[in-house]
Amino acid sequence: MIVFLEKVRVKTIFSIIDPVKVEPLELCYLKSVLNNMNIDSYIVDRMFGFNPPKDVTPDIIVLTGYNTAENEIIIRSETYKKKYPEAKIIAGGVHVQENAEYFRVNTIDYIFHSVSLNTFKILIEKINNNDKIPLNYGVDSRNKDGWHLGEKESIYEYENIKPDRDFFYAVKSKLKYLDKRNVALIKSSVGCPYRCSFCYCKLLNNKRFIAADYEKMIEEMETIDADYYWVVDDVLFSTRDEALKFIEIAEKRKSNLNIIGYLRADFICREKDLLRKLRNAGIREVITGFEATINQELKDYNKTTDAADYPLAISLLKENHIELTALFMVKPGYGLKDFNILREFIKANKIDVYTISIMTPIKKTKLYEELEELLIDKRPERYDFLHLVLKPKLPKLIFYALFYGLHIRLLRSKRIRKFLLDMDR
Repeated sequence: MIVFLEKVRVKTIFSIIDPVKVEPLELCYLKSVLNNMNIDSYIVDRMFGFNPPKDVTPDIIVLTGYNTAENEIIIRSETYKKKYPEAKIIAGGVHVQENAEYFRVNTIDYIFHSVSLNTFKILIEKINNNDKIPLNYGVDSRNKDGWHLGEKESIYEYENIKPDRDFFYAVKSKLKYLDKRNVALIKSSVGCPYRCSFCYCKLLNNKRFIAADYEKMIEEMETIDADYYWVVDDVLFSTRDEALKFIEIAEKRKSNLNIIGYLRADFICREKDLLRKLRNAGIREVITGFEATINQELKDYNKTTDAADYPLAISLLKENHIELTALFMVKPGYGLKDFNILREFIKANKIDVYTISIMTPIKKTKLYEELEELLIDKRPERYDFLHLVLKPKLPKLIFYALFYGLHIRLLRSKRIRKFLLDMDR
């Protein structure tokens, strides 16, 4: 049996410079499962030049992608089905997990909407054995009578499966987070413990959050030859006890790691006395979702942070020599005053690196339910946080000019200039 594992990507305006370029971690986990089953598999990721191998006929093709790739996944399934009519095609990934109904087309055979790698293994075994009885959980299966819908499935502990890192080593020199190179992705938790209205990740695993195991996390990092380790859990620590546990393990193991992770502003301010120890334990950069600088906006997002704390959080990170990427969102209802408030906040706090997104409701989130009737564009590829999908208060051209104009200050950043100068490396 031969399996193709393909990451379907959709380009954005920033694809020209690719400020962030990382391996398709979810496929590396699937490849690890297939390795343990002694099944040959090939990761296909065209961004890195990994195209489907010639003169190889797959028995199974797995397609994954983000929300923007919804249509492209279906198009890719049509192409594959025409070329390999006997191959079974599986659609999966985080977007599919909560949006299975959009993938019930006649060129897709299975919709894998579980987070369980063990269930993936069972599905592959059934296909390999030509077992026609559909799974009753975690998978929707197409048959001659239509679709058999598997029930939603949860896992209650993180499955002890490490991703295959062959792809990482094959493209290691191309992997980057801005000016940081040779960046490996690490995943240790499932879902998110918070309840922000715009957040999609909190919905995963039937809203059951599984906390990280820091011992296993650091142990995995130590086995990977990378310069930086980007922990893509929604939040690295949410409590003091979690941070203390991480520090204790890092000190015990005498680890020498450079870690990028997500922390909330309220945690940074509340546990400020731990920041130096976290720096010593390996935390080199923190990505923080400030979202907005006005508390009413934060309340609208159910963010539960206080914008008054943000300047302190920024200064605390600087004092402890931890780099910051600040994340902001602008609402379609922004006027000139709102854009100016955000611009002045970035300037006054001397934020070196930041991203600004257009507030975009993602399918199945609370925000999407609230605003669905107001959407002016439902094309999935437009939901990249760089396009307006709700009617703006300002004329579109002026809104986009102000939105992209906020990015000009980034050119003052030494890190951004370094990235741009080294872009072709």
